[in-house]
Amino acid sequence: MRQPYRKLNLDERRILAQMLQAKATKTQIAKTLRRDRSTIHREIKRNWWHD
Repeated sequence: MRQPYRKLNLDERRILAQMLQAKATKTQIAKTLRRDRSTIHREIKRNWWHD
């Protein structure tokens, strides 16, 4: 049975932002955060902002 979707916490989002700036792939980010690639994609799509 699959585990329910859990949102990223603030620390994970900071790592995500740093890795995106470093041009890391979604697969690399997912492995680093130990999350499914679809979770990373979902967070970027729904919660990404530009300063």
